[in-house]
Amino acid sequence: MTQESQNIRRRTTFIALIVSAMLTVVPPAIYFVMSFSHMRGVIEAEGEINARVVGALVVENPRMWEFEELRLKELLGRRSKPDVKEVRRLFNLKHEVIAESGEPLQRPVFSLSFPVHDAGHEVAFLEVSRSLFPILLRTLLFLLGGALVGGYAFFRLRTVPLRALDEAYKVLKQSEEKYRAVYESLNEGLALYRASRREDGSADLVLTDVNPAAITVFGFRRDDIGSWITELLDGLFVESAELIFSALQARGEVTLELEQNTTGRIFALTAFPMGYGMVATLLEDVTEKKRTAEQLERLAYYDSLTGLLNRSMLLDRMEQTIGMAHREGLKVATLFMDLNGFKVINDTLGHKAGDQILIEVAKRLQKSVRKRDTLARLGGDEFVVVATFEKDDNASSIAKNLIGCITPAYEVCDREVYVGASVGISVFPDDGDVPETLLKNADIAMYNAKSKGSGDFCFYSAQLNERLHERMQLEFRLRRALDREEFFLEYQPILDGKTGRINAVEALLRWNDPEKGRVMPDSFIPLAEETGVILPLGEWVLRTACAKVRQWQDAGVMPVRMAVNISGKQFTQGDLSKTVEEALQQSGVHPSWLELELTETCLIHNVEDTVKKLFRLKGLNVSLAIDDFGTGYSSLQYLKNFPIDHLKIDRGFINKLCDLPDDRAIVDAIIGIAKAMDLHVIAEGVETRQQAEYLAGRGCDEFQGYYFYRPLSEEKLLEVLSSEAAAGAPPGEEASWLELQA
Repeated sequence: MTQESQNIRRRTTFIALIVSAMLTVVPPAIYFVMSFSHMRGVIEAEGEINARVVGALVVENPRMWEFEELRLKELLGRRSKPDVKEVRRLFNLKHEVIAESGEPLQRPVFSLSFPVHDAGHEVAFLEVSRSLFPILLRTLLFLLGGALVGGYAFFRLRTVPLRALDEAYKVLKQSEEKYRAVYESLNEGLALYRASRREDGSADLVLTDVNPAAITVFGFRRDDIGSWITELLDGLFVESAELIFSALQARGEVTLELEQNTTGRIFALTAFPMGYGMVATLLEDVTEKKRTAEQLERLAYYDSLTGLLNRSMLLDRMEQTIGMAHREGLKVATLFMDLNGFKVINDTLGHKAGDQILIEVAKRLQKSVRKRDTLARLGGDEFVVVATFEKDDNASSIAKNLIGCITPAYEVCDREVYVGASVGISVFPDDGDVPETLLKNADIAMYNAKSKGSGDFCFYSAQLNERLHERMQLEFRLRRALDREEFFLEYQPILDGKTGRINAVEALLRWNDPEKGRVMPDSFIPLAEETGVILPLGEWVLRTACAKVRQWQDAGVMPVRMAVNISGKQFTQGDLSKTVEEALQQSGVHPSWLELELTETCLIHNVEDTVKKLFRLKGLNVSLAIDDFGTGYSSLQYLKNFPIDHLKIDRGFINKLCDLPDDRAIVDAIIGIAKAMDLHVIAEGVETRQQAEYLAGRGCDEFQGYYFYRPLSEEKLLEVLSSEAAAGAPPGEEASWLELQA
């Protein structure tokens, strides 16, 4: 018998003894405690009642009650259960028995006393006694029964585990066979090692086993078993052996990424301890995944034309820079640059020439800024530099240096062209303490610099608040406009990519200001977002759009899907699902006719909460679309987790689709990703036939843009829908309906 078996036998015997002892002692003890507690409670209850009855007699006859022995015996003889043996004695204050009821009790006896009062003074006391013998007898019987059960339990608990050892051995053997089958069939490369140290004391691992996948995919060989892993696979494990060894010592798990220098292949390695000095590693070839992720990350975080940071990433870097400057007592300059003369060049020489200039400007700025500074392109010809400095005149020097590097001539289309730059500067903490404010104030300063002429820079100051005053006036009128019913909707059709029929319309908010006339959304929507007016305004748009769909359907108009834009603040701050549900119930329109368009930027914050909100909306059976897709920086990463139905490609990519290979590549990638994920693709901002034909050839599902329809009033839209319904199905070939639209 092995030492381990003896230990198991001892532990089994000890446990069996404890269990049998508990089975022997605990039930009788519980019975005795419960029975005694019950008896005591009954005695207390009946004794109190009997004492009060005697007390009532005392009150009736305070002088002669002690001599009414017969009546007292009759009172003491009252029982709730006549068959219960009990002795009741009434004593005076001298402990002399006045009256007694009951027969002698078998010992041991349990007694309780209860005072008898007259006018608040104790004049006697009642003693109630019962025998404990019946309870003790039954307890003893329970103890004997418990001993029998405990003995049986000891026998079973002592013998069954020993039998179980054999069963466990069989199960273990079967499990080992199953493990070996799984081990051999794994697609991932699985290798087992034994932790050891070399003669020089360095940590290393000895390969003890590998599965077929590790041999065929990762280059292990059976001959490698018994070798140090640092000597295998061209030194792939040299830098990771110490980390794996440390994780084993700490009984933890470690995940690493390894790159094989000779082949350029990248492996994801997960190492975990197996016990007894053994460690296992799972190896997966993630070369293609890594490259794809890097490409997607570049699309998400960087400007596709210049390779600089995009706006979203700029805001993130500004947050970090502001935090560092706050800790170290530095100032941060936000320099907002806009190129002068770029539009003329772009219009005369074409977009290709304009793109060459933007690329060259980006290169010059990269050489000019310091490594610790942040450089980004916001879009168009707008660039931003964020730099830390100590002295006030440093920001001016930085601006002059940036302007100086931009102004030299550019070689474009075999000719020299010149562009300048206007720079607006805002300073943290003087002009704001958050990135958005600093960018806004730098933008205001830039427009002031541009008004002075090219090649100038301007600091943000209080004198620039005239625009801010105009903004406040606009905000006042905006808050008043909803109550005065100054808002209305226009509708831009969305066409089927194959048939050319109108599948949907997008509800577009318009404002007819009594003072300013028609105000376009670009002028008031950002302000509504900042001030919170967007919440009631967005709710009005949603309810109005649903009501219109129902109204059109009741009138027999050809049914179309209604797309409604949801602002970021609506999505993050308001109870959007409740608002949508109420709008659908009030209008009576079926949820399938409503589509909610959300921008990428409002989805990437607090992703866990975003997913919950999206699934609540999806539970209402409405359609969900991501608007302006491709301009954000994290949607590709989380897209697979969002219950999205439609992707709307941003008009910025469509605008230069036929001119820029990069934009075509991005559009193709977005359509490919959407198709692979079974998503519906909508291209917005289609303005030319060439764009429409290209998108149709790539399998884009729906189109929206000026090439087909500008935003229409309700009356004009109903005319278009009626005429389309009357005309019936369009021609069968796709090219023909595109030509008709022209």
